[in-house]
Amino acid sequence: MDLTSVPTVELERFAAACERGRLGFPLSTLALGSHGFERFSDFIDTLNPLGAAGVVSVLRAVLSERQGRTRPELVWTGPEGRGSAARDTAVVLAGLFAQATQRVLLAGFAFDHAESVLRPLHETLARGVAVRVFADDAVASTFLAEHWPFGPPFPEVYGFVPAAGVFASLHAKCVVVDGRWVLATSANFTDRGQSRNVEVGVLNDDVALAEALERPFVAGPWFKRVEPTTSPS
Repeated sequence: MDLTSVPTVELERFAAACERGRLGFPLSTLALGSHGFERFSDFIDTLNPLGAAGVVSVLRAVLSERQGRTRPELVWTGPEGRGSAARDTAVVLAGLFAQATQRVLLAGFAFDHAESVLRPLHETLARGVAVRVFADDAVASTFLAEHWPFGPPFPEVYGFVPAAGVFASLHAKCVVVDGRWVLATSANFTDRGQSRNVEVGVLNDDVALAEALERPFVAGPWFKRVEPTTSPS
């Protein structure tokens, strides 16, 4: 069973699903597909004899061996050639939100028609994960009203306010999860950016990089928190 081509984030999600009993044994192609684990269908004949506990032990051993190694992964929106090693932007984003256990930082430029993109983030908030959203001040000031139709719980929203007389915008599109996972991408958090445009990004499992990226957002003087004065309808 060669797992070298399986991204770490997918191994961790699969291990967690087995540990929590979300996947019944013996595994089936249908069950794996319904939970977003199609990649593991090729390994069914090897995994089933191990049982849930055995599978978790194997996956934890693989994950432990990978710890400390940084292996950037290509993330892509748009048409792909056969045999592409890139991962789908929307799938990666939803997986990162589902993976989060502590905190999520999301910075973006545009969020139009983003209900399906942000719904997994709302589900992450509902699990008690802290979420902070950073955007241009004009976008941030109306973010909950215009782009958050789910109701509570709400993320903390921060607007970018450049120095007086400086013409600048928050153009970054990135996600940091649990101070470890970093997705930097050209894709806006919109339906088009996640599913139709040609967009390129990189996913990294790198604690040092995550810390370096979080710091200017969290500690920088350029962002002010937008307090929700009324609940969005």
